[in-house]
Amino acid sequence: MSAIFEPPNLFKMTSRYSHLTKGFALAADLCSLGVAMGVANFFYGGQNPATFHELSKFHVLLSYSLWLLVAFRIRLYDVPPDFVPMIRAMVKSYVIFLLTVLVYLFFLGETNLSTPFLVTGFALFTAMLIATRVIILRAIKPLERMKQMKKRVVIVGNSDISYRAAQYFSNPNSGYEFVGFFDDYNSSRRGYPLLGNLDNCLQFARNNNVDTIYSTLMPSSDDSLKEMVTEAERNFIRFKFIPDLDLLFHHNVNLTVEGDIPVLSLREEPLENISNRINKRVFDIIFSAVVFVTLLWWLLPLIALIIRLDSKGPIFFVQKRSGRNNKVFNCYKFRSMRVNDSANDVHAAKNDERITKVGAFLRKSNLDELPQFLNVLRGDVSIVGPRPHMLKHTEEYSTIISKYMVRHFIKPGITGWAQINGYRGDLNRILMEKRVEFDIWYMENWSLLLDIKIILKTAVKVFKWDRNAY
Repeated sequence: MSAIFEPPNLFKMTSRYSHLTKGFALAADLCSLGVAMGVANFFYGGQNPATFHELSKFHVLLSYSLWLLVAFRIRLYDVPPDFVPMIRAMVKSYVIFLLTVLVYLFFLGETNLSTPFLVTGFALFTAMLIATRVIILRAIKPLERMKQMKKRVVIVGNSDISYRAAQYFSNPNSGYEFVGFFDDYNSSRRGYPLLGNLDNCLQFARNNNVDTIYSTLMPSSDDSLKEMVTEAERNFIRFKFIPDLDLLFHHNVNLTVEGDIPVLSLREEPLENISNRINKRVFDIIFSAVVFVTLLWWLLPLIALIIRLDSKGPIFFVQKRSGRNNKVFNCYKFRSMRVNDSANDVHAAKNDERITKVGAFLRKSNLDELPQFLNVLRGDVSIVGPRPHMLKHTEEYSTIISKYMVRHFIKPGITGWAQINGYRGDLNRILMEKRVEFDIWYMENWSLLLDIKIILKTAVKVFKWDRNAY
């Protein structure tokens, strides 16, 4: 959360269907890449059977990582769903991805991948990329036709918010046709037409096929507006009010219209949007599946064996934690402490005598968190989100930190924005307030690109000692 806030922007233009096309394109690309490699492996992967099977797991992880890195760097999934920009971004991403793979094969002298394998894989991936883009473009054609049916609107009032609205309605991509202003004051219109005063507005709207009248004046400031609203609706003309929030708030707010009710939110939460939640869930499942196939199938048993040899007790530590909307769930971790009666009440501290030698390594490297990928597949947590706390700490800090419970509006995560910025370990009030601040910032600024950035930074920490982890 920034200390400096901009005035609320009520007219930020976003496509009604862009979030869904982004999610579909991302999921389709990852599936296409997996299918392409699978088919190529089926037909041509057996030429060096002694080594190819192990290498193929590495190649899968490498290919997914390179594609995601290139695609998000090019902003492939942020382009509008129009033919030219979508195809241009797709071709650019594909060419860079292809060149990167070829450079890797050339410099490392990779000999276990045959030419037929590479040609088949790339050819099939190319065909599926094109096919998915064609499907997307064909699917949005009806929506594009609806977009061209522009609604004619006029604005009543003369203020800064009036001109911000006029700018939005005048944009060719807004789906509106702005006709002009109506106001009782004959003042500057900043280049927009003044069509008359308030008394002329309704008659003009009836005679010129105006669909909606937007008013920046409130009924409390002009009683004649109440009668105008009634008459407009009798003539099948919608009448809507635009509140001047700059006078009411000094930080960002989010305005939505649910039915015919304007709703103000104190913060914008991208994950309130169902399509964003679907995108995040699909990413979580695909990423977790890749991690299980390439890493966890052999690493989990190895760590379990080491824990068993190091100390007596169960391999996994299962603890009830606070989840989304404060719903309690069982959080799975590798046991890093000796069995004790205070595990659910006392948080780990520096030089904690309960921590085993193996447990200290697991906690420093974050490897004790790996079983939480099971929680991801169950839907309890996401890969990225606010870290879940034990129930006692949720109860304690909810009474002394005002916005503590806000972090529970979204699913908790294996890793999070606060953790990669160093806010883990101690649970004193000052540090907890910073955690909450970073968690809420993540809620308000979520994107798939941000999740990937956090995951990559967490991966780096696995190979470095985290001084705040104990």
